Amino acid sequence: MSHARSGLPPLNLEPFDPTPLYAAARSPRRDKQPPHKEPRRSLLTGLVATVLLGIGVAAALFLS
Repeated sequence: MSHARSGLPPLNLEPFDPTPLYAAARSPRRDKQPPHKEPRRSLLTGLVATVLLGIGVAAALFLS
C-alpha cells in the first residue's frame, strides 16, 4: 500500500543538504586543534573507582 493511501499524515520532508557536513570534513581545523582532554579528571575517576572496587572486594571477603 502506498503511503499516500495509507491514511498516515503526508511526508513533508525537506531535502537533506550535506554541504555543511562536507565543509566540516574538509576543514583543517581538526588537525590544528585536537580535542582537549583533562587527564587529571580521568586519573581521579580511575583512582576513586579502584578504591571503591577494593572496598567492595574487602567487604565481600569479610562477609562471606
